[in-house]
Amino acid sequence: MSGAHAARPGADLVRLAASSMRNRRAIVAGVILAQILAMAASLAQPTFNALIIDNGVVAGDVPYIERMGAIMLAVAIGGLVASLAAIALGAALSAGTSADLRRSVYRHVADFSTATYHELGTPTLLTRTSLDTSVVGQAVFLTTSVAVAAPLVTVGAIAMSLRESVRLAPVIVVTAIVLSIGIGIFVVYVTPLATRVQGAVDRVNRVLREQLGGTRIIRAFRRERAASTRFSEVNRDLTALVRRVAALQLMLLPGVLLIANLASVATSLFGARLIEDSHLTIGGLTAFTGYLMQIVAGITVFIALAGMLPRARASATRLSAVINRPAGLDDDGTAVVEGPLPLTFRSATVRYEGADHPAVDAVSLKCLPGTVTAVIGGTSSGKSSLLALVPRLLDPASGTVEAGGVRLGAWHLPDLRAAVAHVGQGQSLVAGTVESNLRLGDAEADDDRLWRALEAAQMATTVVDRGGLSTEVAQGGSNFSGGQRQRLAVARALVRRPRILCLDSAFSAMDRSTAESVLSGIRATLPEATILLADQQVDNVRSADLIGVLDAGRIVATGRHEDLLTRCAVYREFAQAQAAPAPAPAPGGPTVATGVSR
Repeated sequence: MSGAHAARPGADLVRLAASSMRNRRAIVAGVILAQILAMAASLAQPTFNALIIDNGVVAGDVPYIERMGAIMLAVAIGGLVASLAAIALGAALSAGTSADLRRSVYRHVADFSTATYHELGTPTLLTRTSLDTSVVGQAVFLTTSVAVAAPLVTVGAIAMSLRESVRLAPVIVVTAIVLSIGIGIFVVYVTPLATRVQGAVDRVNRVLREQLGGTRIIRAFRRERAASTRFSEVNRDLTALVRRVAALQLMLLPGVLLIANLASVATSLFGARLIEDSHLTIGGLTAFTGYLMQIVAGITVFIALAGMLPRARASATRLSAVINRPAGLDDDGTAVVEGPLPLTFRSATVRYEGADHPAVDAVSLKCLPGTVTAVIGGTSSGKSSLLALVPRLLDPASGTVEAGGVRLGAWHLPDLRAAVAHVGQGQSLVAGTVESNLRLGDAEADDDRLWRALEAAQMATTVVDRGGLSTEVAQGGSNFSGGQRQRLAVARALVRRPRILCLDSAFSAMDRSTAESVLSGIRATLPEATILLADQQVDNVRSADLIGVLDAGRIVATGRHEDLLTRCAVYREFAQAQAAPAPAPAPGGPTVATGVSR
């Protein structure tokens, strides 16, 4: 955290809230006006009480009591309407602030490089986008609908009470000082605890996400007890912190009530003596007591804000850390290149922080338009890191990558990403329909183009059988098999009509014949595109025009399939290992699923 943040711990919260309020000046003005009207109505009530008692009850003037009672009722109703309006407008401002923050965080995260994204991690980004934005929104609501009125009521009540009796001023001064000190100590003590609570929520989210995503592996290795113990530990830490904060909040309210009651007793005691000495009327004492309670209520309002403020400050700091974080990519390029795009890697190197060796080590490779260039390698050989360079999900630590003869950093980033489609092996489908997923490739594509893409990806028949383009897609595409998810992802990329297509293990869940058919469909649909395919299956790359063999991040050989079989030992080992027949199952024994699906 920067020194500026340390010196001004609430600066992030003020800045984030103010940036949203500037876009909603009319609502802010409406809240302030409604609060002023509600405050005026509230401050008038004790004065009306005093007038009714002194001029009506004591004098026995019933018509005066009725007349003033009607006025008092009308003012109370007006104050109620103004208060409701302030709350409604405050809620609208709060919801708008949360929406603005979510939008800002989402857009900024979308520009992160892969390295920057993984430095923060999915669990904390989810927490900040959902929980932290809501906390800041709640703080804005309390500030605008409650905390704005509290100082006005407090100052107004002090002025009105002194008008009734200056001799009782010490009671107000002592009460205000004691309450302010108590609430200040509470805020100072709870703020670091609130920051720790947010961090504990991140840890619970991370562990829960890991365990839900790895349920099958946990069961396969019979690690249920260890997983349960790990979750219990982080959950116990979060519970302990929440209990400490809640205990402090619960202690604050009884303390405030005790001080208020003691102040009321002192007012009655000293007020009785002033009445006896004819320095105060009964109505004046009643009004003073009413104003004293309004002062206490005004200060007490800060209890709710004091409970929310530490969390809101911590959340605002966490949100600012994301919004102000550099994306990790320079986007100052302006180059625009038309036509087919040859892709060239010149000694491209990728390093990850903390790693002993580069993930991609001085790779040089040329991929021509209208051809398929494949990169084959084992797990952790650098295939995904190499392909991530093309849409600039990563930037090389050294060396360059060029598209159309222009260094990628010189491209205008949106133009580059419009020209490149990247298909990974992960579950990249989103909840919706087949049509909505395909239109992520191009929102303006017509239905005919969608069907052509599905046909090229060998998915048209399946989609027709399941109900057409309106077929529902569950989150992550979980209602489709692995191979079907990959083919839908390929179809989505084809809808985009990219000039460069990167396929990162995009055929890993397909059998050989399906993968060959899909690749043929891609070639036919994008005859001038530069296609870069990364895989660890020889069958999926054997038809490529050029194959580069990656080993520990380095290209050890390039050539066609037949050529590499004779002169590259690494490639030959891949081919021999994958061509080895599977062991025959024992008689009557279970068969082993391959995990390949069509």
